[in-house]
Amino acid sequence: MLDLSHIPNSQQDIQIFYAISGSNSWQTWQKPRKYNYVWIMCIGGGAGGTGGGTTNNQGGAGGQSGAITRALFNSSFLSDRLYIQVGVGGAGGIDEFSSGNGTRSIVALQPAVVAQNIVVISGTAAASSTTAETAATQTTMTFATLGNFISTAGLLVGNLDITPLTSTITTQGTSGGFKNSTTNSVIPPKNILATSISPFISGGIGSTITDGTRGNDGYTSWKPFFSTGGTGGGSSTVGIGGAGGDGGIGSGGGSGGTGQTAGGVGGRGGDGLVVIISF
Repeated sequence: MLDLSHIPNSQQDIQIFYAISGSNSWQTWQKPRKYNYVWIMCIGGGAGGTGGGTTNNQGGAGGQSGAITRALFNSSFLSDRLYIQVGVGGAGGIDEFSSGNGTRSIVALQPAVVAQNIVVISGTAAASSTTAETAATQTTMTFATLGNFISTAGLLVGNLDITPLTSTITTQGTSGGFKNSTTNSVIPPKNILATSISPFISGGIGSTITDGTRGNDGYTSWKPFFSTGGTGGGSSTVGIGGAGGDGGIGSGGGSGGTGQTAGGVGGRGGDGLVVIISF
């Protein structure tokens, strides 16, 4: 019988998988017929920014970004069904010492996170407030041996303005503003600088008469694909620091700003992404 239901209607089959909240959230990919190659991209979740706290001259840290792994396979070497777990972005912290880590994105033969099951994984160690997700290696994804892969670590810049697209397509979140109660002054948070194709994203505004304002959310572009982290919240010498902005896909959340009565909460890290293209 002629199997008309599986005649492809285009030259590519593109399937995009987004994060599902909660742990052990697996999705499935069914290999489409009539295609010779499969390309997979895994982006890990970014970390949340830390909170701002209340300490003079000490702002919080932006969350670090997820790593990205791309792999190309001959489709005949892959199982007909693969399992996908997309990394979730880390929660923003409530103080200057903590925030939620990102989680890695995984494509596997079975819904279990062990190297012997893994076809592609975004990285080796997930993003945190102090370290970007590290690049994946052969030992973390056994079946990547069947194809060709390249893995790029997340971006770690530190307490500086961030210029996107300098080495990878995700960024960390920026640090929040901080205060000096002795001199009744505020130091502004760091910004995401503009490039030829990405916009300027400012941090929150600090204040000596009211609360600091929230940082701005990160930016995600689909064509070409890239994202930025969120920016840090503004500080306050009399009230509450502003919250950090949330990160774009795979990028970190901005830090909360320092406050007099309470620091702002950190922004949430951006969720990861898995794209599978058959052609």
